[in-house]
Amino acid sequence: MNLAIRNSILFSRYKLHHVLWWLGFFAVWVLLRIDDYPALPATIRAGVLKVTTLAGAVYFTNYVLIPRLLYKQRYAAFLAAFTALIGATGWLVIQLLNLVLQPYAALITQWPNATWNRQLYDVYIPLFFMVGAIVGVQFYIDRLKTQHRLQSALRASAEQELQYLKAQINPHALFNSLNAVYFLIDKENKAARDMLMQFADLLRYQLYDCNTDAIPIEKEAKYVANYIAIQQMRHNDNCEVSFYCDPAMQHFSIAPLLLIPFVENAFKHVSAHVQAPNKVAIRLQRQNGCLQLQTYNTREVLPFENGARKGIGLANVKRRLELLYPEKHTLQIQETDQSFEVTLNIRIT
Repeated sequence: MNLAIRNSILFSRYKLHHVLWWLGFFAVWVLLRIDDYPALPATIRAGVLKVTTLAGAVYFTNYVLIPRLLYKQRYAAFLAAFTALIGATGWLVIQLLNLVLQPYAALITQWPNATWNRQLYDVYIPLFFMVGAIVGVQFYIDRLKTQHRLQSALRASAEQELQYLKAQINPHALFNSLNAVYFLIDKENKAARDMLMQFADLLRYQLYDCNTDAIPIEKEAKYVANYIAIQQMRHNDNCEVSFYCDPAMQHFSIAPLLLIPFVENAFKHVSAHVQAPNKVAIRLQRQNGCLQLQTYNTREVLPFENGARKGIGLANVKRRLELLYPEKHTLQIQETDQSFEVTLNIRIT
């Protein structure tokens, strides 16, 4: 199923669940409070106002205050903002009730010190506890989802490590062999020697540098540059290759080997035109607090192309992005019969 369609279906179900929950909450509220108002229409109007403003306070807390304050450990700011939100929401509820129930205070004269006491017990205190309870449940659910994603990432990492161990060779012997090949190459053949050293750097990076959860972007960018240089020599004059790396790509870390599948894909599927240019363009930059990778390659649709296996590598890296950078990345793919473009943004600040 297309990823965009699947996400749309999931979002529609998410919205439906929320609508049903709030309708159920509204029905229970009306049943519990029907005797507190002079008639059923007044109860319904009051319920609509209170449940709507309650929902607004809940969503504002969940999607603004918690991500921007609580998750960033700004506890005092979160508490102050939450208290201010409850106060502002309660004041808004009272003003709206005065307009709709003509006036709200007239319905509660049976209470001593009616206006303030009834407002406190009828609006502010229930609002505080209901918003707090609903937000607390949502916070707990989010934590469970985060733990599930972490466990999935750990399982994927363990499987990847097992595959690595199964395929492991003796790195020391390998690099000794590469050094031997290096000295067998004629000294005049500088291009071949350079290519072999770049290949050795690729292996060294994969064998030694990638055994961590995060790696400096400088090393990942160098790995990409070495890979592009090798591919550029391999394609020689048959393909126009361009690579730009922003000097600002430094002083932050990302998951290792996260960018290379997109670069590999560009070279793997580049066209082989005879009468038209073949191009690969890679751009790595820091923009608007994000790491941005852009890849472009010309392509041609072949009649024998295996559609079943097409895009498996990209599907795997998409899954890895979902596990490692949930809600912190965007991936856009534009594909035509003549070209294939990828734009990946990962939030780093």
